[in-house]
This record gives sequence, C-alpha cells and structure tokens, in this order.
Amino acid sequence: MIEKEYDISGAIVFWSLQPTPYQALREVFEGMGYPDCVPNPRTDQSALENSIKAVYGMKNKTIVSRKQPKRNGVELVNIERSTQRNGYVTNFGAKVLGSRVKADYGFADESALTEEFLKLKARLTTTAVGQALVAVLEQMDGMTGLKPGVYYIPEHHLKRWKELAERVEGCQEGNKITTARVAMDEGTARTIRDTLTHEVHEKAAKLLDDVSKGTLNDAQLQSRAREAQALVDRVTLYSSILNEGLEGLKSVAQLASGAAAAAVMQDFAAAGIGTCV
Repeated sequence: MIEKEYDISGAIVFWSLQPTPYQALREVFEGMGYPDCVPNPRTDQSALENSIKAVYGMKNKTIVSRKQPKRNGVELVNIERSTQRNGYVTNFGAKVLGSRVKADYGFADESALTEEFLKLKARLTTTAVGQALVAVLEQMDGMTGLKPGVYYIPEHHLKRWKELAERVEGCQEGNKITTARVAMDEGTARTIRDTLTHEVHEKAAKLLDDVSKGTLNDAQLQSRAREAQALVDRVTLYSSILNEGLEGLKSVAQLASGAAAAAVMQDFAAAGIGTCV
C-alpha cells in the first residue's frame, strides 16, 4: 500500500441558522467587502402569506393567490372536509398597502397581521442566510458541492472566513457556524478531487457550448473568457492544495479557456473588418 502524507489545510464548514435581521447581516457583509452576496429582502407576498399563517394557523385552511398577487394579494380559505367532497369558503382576503396589511372580503385582524408582516420583512429566512454564506464561500475559493450542508474553505481564506462567521453568529442568537480544521487525508482529498472534477467538466462543457453557438455578443464573449480563465485558476489552486498535478482537469479547463479566448479574438477581427469596409 502506498501511503501519502497531507498537511492540515483549510477547514470543513457547516452551520445551523435562525431567521436573521436583514439590516444586521447586510452591515456585516458590506463591512467585510461582500456587498454582492447580500440576499434580497423578503418579498411582500412571502411576508404577507407567512404573517397570515402565523396569526391564523393553517389547520383546515389554505392560502390562495389572487390574479396578480403582488397588487391584489391573497385569500385565506377555510376547508370544510367531508368523506364525499371538500368545501372551500373564503375567510378573508388581504393585500399589502405601503407597509400595512389591508383586509377585504371578510374580517381579519389587520393590526396583528401588520405587526407580524413587519417582523417578517425585517428578517431573512434561514435559507436566504445560508445561500448568502455559500456565495461568500464561492468568492473565497471554497468548495460548495461536497455534500448537502457541508463545505470546504481553503487555508488562505480561513482567517477571514472565521471573522465573517463570528459576525454572522452575532447577528442573531442561535446562529451557529462550525469551522473544523481538517487534515487533508486521502478520504478528504478524494472527496474534494471528485467534486472538483464534476464541477470542472460541467462548467467547461457549458462554456464550450456557449462559445461554439456563435450567438454571443462581444461583452458576453469576454465574460465567458473570464469565467474560463477563472476555471483554469481554480484547478491550479486546488492542484496546489491537494499537492497533485491534476493534469487532466487542467487540460479540460485550458481547452475551455482557449476556445473562449479564440472566440473573443475572432469577434474582434470581425469587428475590425466591418469597420474597414
């Protein structure tokens, strides 16, 4: 058996989150230089529907959207269950006007609904917070496809990640982000290598398909060229982290990069010929 020694390199990351104040999370992300990773605030419709669920519960009830629900709102419908057929009776309708919930077609506690609506609007769901953290990990050269809910952060970004994680935990009681240093043993290396292989082949295939169609404009071609170069850089980085050549993956990434660069040059040449005619 051939044994290979690996140094401790990077960390495995996972988390347990709570609904988190939007403004607090935004300040953390912007303050650390990741403003493009800030998720959008909760939509009015999502906050409206969930405020109705919180105030009235959902036992033998359902929420049905009206046409153009952003403008016209939704209805809470009572379900009268029977062995033969169910009956459906509208309890009330509700929509958002400014920052308040306005009821119609029945009676509802507008004050309670508005209070709950404003609470929900001010907070991000756990899913939104998790997606924001994944976006930061991707900018930190992290590996996000290891397994559901488990990620890898390279050593050179570890200090900054820990700082951001601590600040996100401080945004909301119950937020827990675990960062566990790992020895890069063969099992961990294999998982990272397999994940990287899938990622590179998938992205390279898409890039080659995009540039081969001949339908992209100059800006789109240059964007694909940057993506392809980033893919080459990513393979080079993980080749260093894993202490492996990864020559096959490098070839795949370089093929996509070369095709994208050639498409950009061809587009420039065509533009030059068009100018001279």
